[in-house]
Amino acid sequence: MMFCEKCGAPMQDGSIFCERCGNRVMPPQNSVPLQQGQAVNPFSQPQQNVQQFGQQQPVQYQQPMNGYPPPQYQQPYQDPYYQDSGTFVSAAGSDKKSNTAIIIALTALTAIILTLCVVLLLIMTKDSDESDKGGGGSKRTSRSVSENISPGSNGEEEVQPTEKEKLIEAETLPAEPDNSYEGIAKRTSERKKVNINYVSSDVSDYPNVKVYFTVEDEQGDTVDLYSPNVAVKESVTGGAELEREVKSVEQLKGREGVSFDIVADKSGSMRNDMDSMQRVMGQFVDALDYKSGDRAELIAFDSFVMYMCTYTSDTALLKNGINNMEPYGETALYDALYEGVTNAGAQRGARCVIGFTDGSDNQSSHTSQEVIDLANFYSVPIFIIGTGGSYDYTNITSATGGQYWSIDSINDMSQVLDQIYSQEKDMYCMEYVSDGSADKFASRDLELAVEDDNYGAITRMTFTPTETLKKQAHASRYEVVKADLTWEEANAECIKRGGHLITITSDDEMAKASKLAQDAGLKYVWMGGYTSIRGSSAFGHWITGENFNYQKWYPGEPSRNDKDGEPEMYLMLWHVTDDWTWNDQRNDVFHIPGLTYFSGSTGYICEYED
Repeated sequence: MMFCEKCGAPMQDGSIFCERCGNRVMPPQNSVPLQQGQAVNPFSQPQQNVQQFGQQQPVQYQQPMNGYPPPQYQQPYQDPYYQDSGTFVSAAGSDKKSNTAIIIALTALTAIILTLCVVLLLIMTKDSDESDKGGGGSKRTSRSVSENISPGSNGEEEVQPTEKEKLIEAETLPAEPDNSYEGIAKRTSERKKVNINYVSSDVSDYPNVKVYFTVEDEQGDTVDLYSPNVAVKESVTGGAELEREVKSVEQLKGREGVSFDIVADKSGSMRNDMDSMQRVMGQFVDALDYKSGDRAELIAFDSFVMYMCTYTSDTALLKNGINNMEPYGETALYDALYEGVTNAGAQRGARCVIGFTDGSDNQSSHTSQEVIDLANFYSVPIFIIGTGGSYDYTNITSATGGQYWSIDSINDMSQVLDQIYSQEKDMYCMEYVSDGSADKFASRDLELAVEDDNYGAITRMTFTPTETLKKQAHASRYEVVKADLTWEEANAECIKRGGHLITITSDDEMAKASKLAQDAGLKYVWMGGYTSIRGSSAFGHWITGENFNYQKWYPGEPSRNDKDGEPEMYLMLWHVTDDWTWNDQRNDVFHIPGLTYFSGSTGYICEYED
């Protein structure tokens, strides 16, 4: 039996056409008759017996010789699709799988070659574009087919780096520095040595603690740190030393303000130099950086201490206070420094006292040591400028972290003030997070490690934070208090409350103050003002530096001196002869011989600007 070469249908031996598909089938030329059980491979290619379709070559049969084919013939083809038993066996899988694998491999190879060609073409195109644009930038000049592409803000394609490129880039970037205490401390040995000097601290926002310090080289000159790294270890009241989180470290210049308490000599010996001093001081307050938070207070002294302008950032008020200074009396420098340190120490942030005098102290109730002790308690540095061969005050300045200058001319004062200002603004403020469960006013030991690319230092500092001024709650702009206090005591109480003794600058304000006092059962009320002597007459000025245009004096006042010759310089609102008027009075009215009517009828009014 034979089979159709086209459809594989069985055919009778010798058949020419397939009964199923009509295909014309001829036995292959030079073939031998099929034996029983053999079959024509329906998937085999036609032999040379067919030259063209439809043209048949005659088949010549030769009889076998002794049962064997002639020598020129091979053994008959054994079709793998059939076993000897004649049963059909599908072996196409092995050959077909082999052919398919070869085709897949060739296809993959072709795809890879094409991909590489595309990549090379893109690289060449990108390089050409960069070259046309001038190149030289940091843009990548090639991309792989695995890169992510997204539209940029300008409509152009942005090439996103592949994971491999990210890995390569990460490996080429410098490692993040170890900014732990140990890491910074280790690097300080590779830096130029500098000195770190503690100045002051602020715990107003506890548990955040601010520490102010200076950085100086071995010659004592200020050093600027660029992007400094700082780490701190803290021990509270002798407890365990723990590394704390550093929130920030910045130079004050342009970022944070300084509170300047200016203490100026207006004693009688300043008569010839008063105009020059006022001019230089006016230039100084004009130059302060109020945008970053600078503030100033002006306290003057002669035989007494006077507030010429309380803390403000208003240059007009400061200049009014400066211009209201009038030479008179002796030199109570220590008392004025003591007052200035008290007020500066209550301010938040960086603060200092700047004193100026042309002579030695001869009128104070406080001593220089008391001034030093108070300044060290509040961590307030004192700077003093002396002229005219005045006494050397280095003992005060060196003990408080300040400096003393002896100048020949008042005009030289300007350069010194600029130097002080630069020194204060060159300070650094480090803010770190302390132990919130500890007393914020507890003593602290710090170990500080500081470094930048050029400088480094490790230093220890010990300090005890102090309380800063915090405004007390108040329901209105004015608060009346009934108390038998001196003017100085009443003034200090208003400052502690966050205000100042009332300043009356209009009829409306005069009416409000009089009613408050009367409703409180008072007849005598301290106001925030003084009288001074100019020539042979007295004149008044407010402690805030406000214009003293509105006045309501009792007839014959101000007198500046009482009948017994005791100086009277503190303003009082009083109710006598059925009217509320002003009088200048001595500081303590409760110990005047023969006078008892002040007791139980005296008080003060605090005024709050906000």
